Amino acid sequence: MQSPKNLEQYYPYWEIVKDIIDQSIDIMLNLRQSGHPGGSRSKVHGMVTTLLSGAMRWDIRDAGKRFSDRYVLVAGHANPVVYATLAVLNEALRIKYHQTNDSKYLHFKGQEFQLNWEDLLTLRNHGGLPGHAEMEGKTLFFKFNTGPSGHGSPPAAGEALALKLANASEVKVFAFEGEGGFTTGASHETINSAWGLGLGNLVYFMDWNDFGIDARPFSSIVYGTPLDWFGSHGWHVEGTMNGESWGELTEAYYRLLIEKSDPNIPKVIYSKTTKGRGYHKIDYASHGAAHKRNSELFWKTKQDFSEKYNIDFHNFGEHEEKSREGQVEQAKSYFNSVFSLMSSNQELVDYLADTLLSLGDSVPAKIDNCKITVKNPLKDKKIFDVNSLPSNLFVSPGE
Repeated sequence: MQSPKNLEQYYPYWEIVKDIIDQSIDIMLNLRQSGHPGGSRSKVHGMVTTLLSGAMRWDIRDAGKRFSDRYVLVAGHANPVVYATLAVLNEALRIKYHQTNDSKYLHFKGQEFQLNWEDLLTLRNHGGLPGHAEMEGKTLFFKFNTGPSGHGSPPAAGEALALKLANASEVKVFAFEGEGGFTTGASHETINSAWGLGLGNLVYFMDWNDFGIDARPFSSIVYGTPLDWFGSHGWHVEGTMNGESWGELTEAYYRLLIEKSDPNIPKVIYSKTTKGRGYHKIDYASHGAAHKRNSELFWKTKQDFSEKYNIDFHNFGEHEEKSREGQVEQAKSYFNSVFSLMSSNQELVDYLADTLLSLGDSVPAKIDNCKITVKNPLKDKKIFDVNSLPSNLFVSPGE
């Protein structure tokens, strides 16, 4: 990971990326009228910091690299933030490829594995992007299929353990979740187990926004802070009370992963956020309901973006089309307006393309002491040959 001092120069780029991701979440959910805007928006700063700072070693061109860090969205229903983030980052590579015709900017497995903004038009449609996290096709970035709160905690720890047992502890597992997800029994068991197993390669990112689907805040029924919840179980805890500060987020990550890192202590970084930040509907009200299609509040989120970057939306304030086809065309127009901010900023495109390729190239092809075998026990016929099993496993009829 780069030092916070070195990363400071890139924060203006991160701010633009964050705003394009926000808009992509809005437009995607405005079209589909389904999904979770609040928890998606509140995780954007964390996503951008994790993916561009070097905290996470990964390759957007090939999510299947053996020794790339893993990403688990513990509560998979917040996946619009991941879809939007991948679409924004991939757009920079697409622009760069069209400018240079250099294949290094292409997805290694082909276009059918690259998530672009056009895919956001298919959210929660048959054959399109699923409503919960699924590790397949264009979303192999996910390293487990998840849905409800807490769902991904045990498998995240399991993956970290498998990597440790394979002598590949330098490969980290990043698990993103809001604090509500840590009230589940499975999460408590995972927190205990991770410390006992010495999973220093397990890194939780806690989006500490205090709300889920209910009107009452989590702080009214759950005592304490992340330091209580994790520190009392031996975890290394770092974080910031200002989750919108790029500097504080990178400094917390640097302390966690570099300055004070222990290879046998599991880690958590928390970020105090507002659920529904910038959506003009916050806390529980933003949990699982998008603004009504092309409503006044939807256009308010576009006005914020337009005024900040001097971007025009064609037919600003228009009502929704009646047909599905018309609604899709409207959404395409909105996406084109938003992404024009990137295509008109060559410095941003160059920074993102160079950074993403550098991160991808940093993933090692091999790790010393980690032996990879081509043998597959599931294809070993002896294991499934009944005649080869010990006789004392069986009893005769009537015994």
